[in-house]
Amino acid sequence: MIELLIFLLVTGAVVAWWQLMQGRQKARKVADRVCENHGLQLLDDTVSLSSITWSRQKPGPYILVNYGFEFATNGAIRRHGEATIGFPASLIVTLDMVDGRLIEKFRGH
Repeated sequence: MIELLIFLLVTGAVVAWWQLMQGRQKARKVADRVCENHGLQLLDDTVSLSSITWSRQKPGPYILVNYGFEFATNGAIRRHGEATIGFPASLIVTLDMVDGRLIEKFRGH
């Protein structure tokens, strides 16, 4: 019985890790596309996991995974951005611009 419990815990950890890595790749691609569309440069060509939270907003509870990244408006000033993936099916990119926040929502990612 204990072997089954250990097997399930290890399997769950591997699946969670795999989902986070797949989410990171999606977040990087979308962050790069949003930056490119607005004439910005995604710095270091990478995103990093910043937090995992639980949302209870409608249409039901789901997990929010936040990936942070940095971008530049003119190549010198670093600004912060965040790609939020809501499992099962939402993706929001938020860019902290000088004039305020730029938010782009994607469905069916």
